[in-house]
Amino acid sequence: MNYTEARAYVDSTAKFGIKPGLERITKMMAYVGNPQDKLKFVHVAGTNGKGSTCTMLASILTNAGYKTGLFTSPYVIDFRERFMVDGEMISEDEFAELMTKVRTVNDLLEKSGCSLTQFELITAVAFLWFVQQECDVVVLECGLGGRLDSTNVIKEPLCSVITKISLDHTDILGDTVEKIAVEKAGIIKPGCPVVLAPNQPKAAVSTIEKKCAELGSPLTVSGMDTVSVKTMLPTMTEAVYGGLRVMIPLAGPHQVENAVTVINAARELNERGCKLSDDKIVAGIAKAKIPARFDIISHDPLVVVDGAHNPDGIEALCSSIDALLGGRSIVGIIGMLRDKAYESALAQIVPRFDRVLTVTPDSPRALSARELAACAQQFAGEGVSVKPVESLKKAASIALDMTDEATAVVVCGSLYLASDIMQNLFSHFTLKQTGCFGVSAIEMY
Repeated sequence: MNYTEARAYVDSTAKFGIKPGLERITKMMAYVGNPQDKLKFVHVAGTNGKGSTCTMLASILTNAGYKTGLFTSPYVIDFRERFMVDGEMISEDEFAELMTKVRTVNDLLEKSGCSLTQFELITAVAFLWFVQQECDVVVLECGLGGRLDSTNVIKEPLCSVITKISLDHTDILGDTVEKIAVEKAGIIKPGCPVVLAPNQPKAAVSTIEKKCAELGSPLTVSGMDTVSVKTMLPTMTEAVYGGLRVMIPLAGPHQVENAVTVINAARELNERGCKLSDDKIVAGIAKAKIPARFDIISHDPLVVVDGAHNPDGIEALCSSIDALLGGRSIVGIIGMLRDKAYESALAQIVPRFDRVLTVTPDSPRALSARELAACAQQFAGEGVSVKPVESLKKAASIALDMTDEATAVVVCGSLYLASDIMQNLFSHFTLKQTGCFGVSAIEMY
């Protein structure tokens, strides 16, 4: 297969849906020589903050001279963002070659009624590529949950990291924070250190503590009591924690929490043999880049794209809006999926907008713009217009026509929406001659 054919094959496997369990990936790994057993990992689970945490950790390791793999999901601009080594994506030819190998094995497994899911297939490709690249360490993000996620086929990680836990994918992971925490705690391995992100629900902390005690795994529970925020801007935050003054290039108060988690994880890795000096930690965090996390893609007018799509993620976005966009009139462009807790998310975000445009994300799971608008209207302030729009392009055009130096546009509710605006609408905005989304904005990204 060439790259186009390989991508088409991956897309075709989406029909198998999400099927938690390790039986299929275990069989696949055995067929291809168990590449995961040849690698060292930092394994990261959680509801929110996984992508930012993984990106900062990988940046630290790369900055310290380690050849570092990074496996994350989902992607925003390019499918190959999921597979990175030292900040560089897998090539199209490498992906096609490895997916051809994985497909051959999957075809054999299908004959015995064992078809791998889409995520399992790309996990297999990731392990094979990281071995091929001779990575020193791989930062591995769970796809869903942890206990039965395909990434959990690995044995003993250098460190397990659990980011903020909240309600999401409740139909699969459970309908309480405690049940979801049990699934996240499934990545904890006997004797391997665990770092837990700060500001967790009590039920989540007690669940993780219990699991660590059972397995003899040392636990670091991150806290914010000793954090001092010096500067917070829409483009960065300067904070002091653990004797380190760090410049966090990812905006918002929640990114300070992620950075605290990362510093604690880096120090655990230092104890486990990775030579991560304080200077390397500070420099690595400063170099981290990730799209669609309070991502300012234009300064004039101010346009922010955020992939927040569940109540906890929306809460973090609201904190960022309150801290960084105070005094501005805000036009919100919102699109959400039907299987998300969209009503509680809208209850938080809509009151912060002075005008709301709803759109239908490009997904078969999307909630229609009209249904979303009807739900959003009940949370809108007096006199605030909520209007369904037929396309994101049209919504962006309407929003930009309303902007001035005292207005900001915030696009949120779904990574599908973030992907769409960042992939497809640069030329539209440039042609509109609004002064945004030109070369400087793309270079910033």
